[in-house]
Amino acid sequence: MLLKRMYALLTTVTLLFASGSVFAADTGVLEIRSTRTGATVAVERAIKEGQVLVSATDAAKNPLMGLTAKDLSISQAGVAGRIISVKPITESQEVTRHIVLMLDNSFSMYERNAIKALLAGLDKVFKIVRPIDKVYLVIFDNKLTTSVGGRQLRVHSFTSSNPDELREFASKAYSQQGLTGTTVLYEGMLAGLDIIRKIPATDPRIMVVFSDGEDLNSALKPEDVQKATQGMGRFNAYAIDYMPGYATSKFLTGFATQNNGQIWKATAEDNLVPIFESVASQLQHYYVVSYDFVPTGTVAVATSTLNIEEIKTIDSSPLLAHIYFDKGMGEIGDTYVRFHEASATEGFDEQTFRDTTEKYHQILNIIGKRLADTPGATITLVGCNDNSGAEKGKTGLSTRRAEAVKTYLGTIWNIAPERIRIEARNLPKMPSSSSSQEGQAENRRVEIVSNDTAILAPIRSVYVSGKADASELAITPKLSSTHGVSDWKISASNASGAIAQQSGSGALPEKVSFPLKEKDLLTIGAGGDIIVKLEMQDTKGQPLVVSSEPIKVNFSQVSQRQTQKKDQNVQEKYALILFDFNKDTVSGLNQEIVNKIVTRFKSLPQASMSIVGHTDNIGSESYNLKLSQRRAAAVYKLLTAAYGEPVGERIRFSGVGQGSPLFDNQTPEGRAFNRTVTITLEYLSAE
Repeated sequence: MLLKRMYALLTTVTLLFASGSVFAADTGVLEIRSTRTGATVAVERAIKEGQVLVSATDAAKNPLMGLTAKDLSISQAGVAGRIISVKPITESQEVTRHIVLMLDNSFSMYERNAIKALLAGLDKVFKIVRPIDKVYLVIFDNKLTTSVGGRQLRVHSFTSSNPDELREFASKAYSQQGLTGTTVLYEGMLAGLDIIRKIPATDPRIMVVFSDGEDLNSALKPEDVQKATQGMGRFNAYAIDYMPGYATSKFLTGFATQNNGQIWKATAEDNLVPIFESVASQLQHYYVVSYDFVPTGTVAVATSTLNIEEIKTIDSSPLLAHIYFDKGMGEIGDTYVRFHEASATEGFDEQTFRDTTEKYHQILNIIGKRLADTPGATITLVGCNDNSGAEKGKTGLSTRRAEAVKTYLGTIWNIAPERIRIEARNLPKMPSSSSSQEGQAENRRVEIVSNDTAILAPIRSVYVSGKADASELAITPKLSSTHGVSDWKISASNASGAIAQQSGSGALPEKVSFPLKEKDLLTIGAGGDIIVKLEMQDTKGQPLVVSSEPIKVNFSQVSQRQTQKKDQNVQEKYALILFDFNKDTVSGLNQEIVNKIVTRFKSLPQASMSIVGHTDNIGSESYNLKLSQRRAAAVYKLLTAAYGEPVGERIRFSGVGQGSPLFDNQTPEGRAFNRTVTITLEYLSAE
């Protein structure tokens, strides 16, 4: 093999220190400090209850040796704990180090006269191996292969805890018979990471990768190595760049720095031994710290009284005339409710659906029913694609999508084919942004256009809903647990059952918010006073349960007001203004709806109106907030102009951006429904 002088990827040794559960100082859970000036102590991992592995460096970032219990202090949430013992890792029997060394034994090492220095450097690492440690050597091999993830990798491995056996294997790997004519760095790294993945995450896992040049013969790429590290926890990565020159490998530099490590530059073979000594030293500056604490905590809620009222709701939901499709697919997805035979449509009534999302899932049947009830109406189905990747220029796919909708309407709802016209195009006339996956998903659709406004009119329903004087339960949990938190749960409940809960592992959040969803308010009101409870278990298995003061619930019901002959609150909800992506202009159809709202508002002189603009989550929060304000202002301007008289404080408008989504932004239809302005009329009525 020719000496690899001209390649950009330089010789590197990479050391990875993977960690498991970590209670680091910067999380606010556990803090361990050194009384030595300039010293830094970092918690690497939790070993078991009351015991952690820490690393220590001085002000110059050099390993700090000789620490004792007197040199450390421990606290959690401002509560001081007790250091029971501090053991250097060399004296500890609690922690097994697993060291994986991936060695480049290609022939160029002989050509560069680097073998003797390399073996001497490796010996510095072998000397610190304890009987409880395990070392795994991985070398290139022209004859043998190892199977990893379905790939046949040209490597060979050897495992031992005996330094002499390790030296013997390394010497054979760099003998004339052991040297190879290929460089498969990525294959070797992948094999090493596979070994590490199989090692318990509670043990220190170290990977040393030595290469005298770039990967010349693997079919793998750096991305494959990076992907293999996913899910393996925290790493401390060290790199030794041995190639001549001053530039370092960007790939391996990033690999080290992204995993809390550092990189050394070796410009000649005589640099290898001192650098390997530095690596070995880094592996020695770990300590096993044993400590003790007692957990305590409280949970407080900002709301002491919650008032909930039953309200008669007249809801007009927008009809989103878009059918969305998966990438490359021409078949209608399972999102949409479809009947299997025409007889199943008997008795179908769109007004039985309350939720906007539920109504949208019935869109094919709602359109079918309206077409069946309006014989003179026709529709045009405009098939579209995202015009990117596999769909680029595929108007045939657009046609298939439109045909799928037409077939359903014809087969199940008996709509004559001459009443349904099909058009096909690439991007929709008003497309979403093609630069994001979300925008591309929204462009994969069939648009429904009709000559009759009744076909695409809003969907109306009447029901009783709840209204509360608070939008959420704002909860502040406080916890002191120096043994750390294994798991926790915060829950809110009353006589009606569970209202909400949040759980997790590790540190508690400073604040927890339980939104009071409109669909749940009636059930919450009927259940009476609310209790918020904090339950936790520390890593020692000790439980803690604390509860808040009861939240008083006052529930005003329609039946009570009718018995008392009091007027009831009524709200009319309109979410009619669906805007195109990144637009704040009101369409002609919605202009007609605005006029109807104005007419209704004039007939209710005591009513108030609230206009709230919303957006999807594509784009920055600041931009979307301004966009939602422009949308609300556009509707306000139309309404007040159509009203023709001063409105004073009766009409209010605002924009909330993407911060209070009405629907799930993870779906195309959810984002479309969020590009809206909601209009709510509120008034008292004896009916």
